Amino acid sequence: MSRRTLLLLLAAAGCLGDLVEDGAQHYPDGTDSAGGSSTTAGTHTGPGDSVETDTGEVPTTTLGPGSAASTTGEGPPDTGPVIVSFAFEPEVLHEAGAAQPVAVVSEDVVELSLQLEGVEKWAGPPPAIAWAFEATSSASDGEYTFVLVARDAEGEEAAAEAKLWVSLPASGTEKCQFEEDAGSGWLAAAEYGDEALVVAGALAKPALEATVWRLDPDSCQPQAGYPWAISQWTEAPLVGPPSQAVGLATDELGRMAIAANLGSGLTRRPYVAVLTPQGALEWEVVGPVGQTYSGIAAVPGGVVVVGEQLVNEAPPQYDGLVESFDLEGTKLWTDSLAAPLPGDDWDDGLNVLDEHPRGVVWSEQAKTVMVVGERYVKAENNKTRLRAFSVQYSISGSLTTAWTSAGLDSTDDGLVTVTRCGEELVAGGWIQNEQSARASATRWLDLAGNGEKKRRLDALDEALTQGLACDREEKFTAAISDPLTAYAVGYRTSDDPFLYKLELPSASLRAASCDSRGFCAVAGLQGAHPWLRVHHP
Repeated sequence: MSRRTLLLLLAAAGCLGDLVEDGAQHYPDGTDSAGGSSTTAGTHTGPGDSVETDTGEVPTTTLGPGSAASTTGEGPPDTGPVIVSFAFEPEVLHEAGAAQPVAVVSEDVVELSLQLEGVEKWAGPPPAIAWAFEATSSASDGEYTFVLVARDAEGEEAAAEAKLWVSLPASGTEKCQFEEDAGSGWLAAAEYGDEALVVAGALAKPALEATVWRLDPDSCQPQAGYPWAISQWTEAPLVGPPSQAVGLATDELGRMAIAANLGSGLTRRPYVAVLTPQGALEWEVVGPVGQTYSGIAAVPGGVVVVGEQLVNEAPPQYDGLVESFDLEGTKLWTDSLAAPLPGDDWDDGLNVLDEHPRGVVWSEQAKTVMVVGERYVKAENNKTRLRAFSVQYSISGSLTTAWTSAGLDSTDDGLVTVTRCGEELVAGGWIQNEQSARASATRWLDLAGNGEKKRRLDALDEALTQGLACDREEKFTAAISDPLTAYAVGYRTSDDPFLYKLELPSASLRAASCDSRGFCAVAGLQGAHPWLRVHHP
């Protein structure tokens, strides 16, 4: 008894031989250019292991321009299951990303099994292979041979091989750079979104204005319509130069949330706005004179901003400020941070000791808002010291816990930025012993916000970590600056050597961010211009 199999593009290509000959042009020497009919077991050579991610169903690819993505057509008499073609798209990965296995099989195939070195990676019915190989760094480098097994309802099998080559740049290798030459200024915040690398800061053309850029994540080139200055998106009467953006977040609706300060000196005002990806203003709030913002984070149902408020002008003295807004811009709650905080064994009766919140992040694991910064405390012998601290808030605004550094590593220290890494919260800042130079520091925070149990101290004189980001392999990118030089450095944990250390003369770095593929950006200024560098994971 014979039957007819259904083959992709047979009607368009004329015959199976022409299809195979056309497909052979897409494979380098050493690949199975005849559609992968070999039954050799899969092998893998190279120093790294693969990372595989279920990316959901994707359509079976066509093998010629203008062809329909179909698996139907007429074929030869019954000879058991047939694998017409099997390949990866792309078949060579030169940077972090995904390669999708794609196969065309006969109509009678009811099950496919994808294997690597005898280990099944995926199994399911045709037509699509709902699995992808994802290369995350040069640790994934190597040559991989995958085996695809096709089975029909009678249990007959056919097998084919496809090779995938992975050769990625070393961690820290430059992918692209951006420099704004339309005026002087700087970048203070960076945030990868789904379709853009968003950065914010200030640009003088000639008046200094809070400005946002949306950059192509692969080329670092500005998208159409950007840069976009605050005077272009608002006509609010209290908004005028000078102004500068200090924080950036992407809310749960995919919009850009920007924290900024208006004015100068002791008469500054805080400003928060949410823009669509096209730059249209959704809502904005201008705060009172004497308050400023330093950071912003997206939280469920809105955003939280942190900063400080002036409580005395001569001399200037500050309390911390934490505020929450919903998705429509309604202020939900506000809190002033002043001593004593939970855990303090002393009192600041005259409120002369400052609190300076610097960074904020949402902890999904603890379901809390984590705020980090610097505060003056009464230490040994009633001496005043500047110390790192953290506080946590519930989503409704209740202060739940607080931690203040006891000076375990130095007489003075502080935290400037905080980020999520897997289930951990990790903060960056500095330490200093008496009159010696500051050095950069990284602290892993436990669920109570305590940063003394695990920490990393790097001997970079007069430097502090101003931006910190974590990629999908949980490697850190730190943006570190001293008065003359900036450093972009990479590391995994508290006691391992640098994965890379890039010295950037005449630069200052203020922010870092990583995308879902593992590419990371450091942002700040080079010379007098806003500047950014993206590197490979």
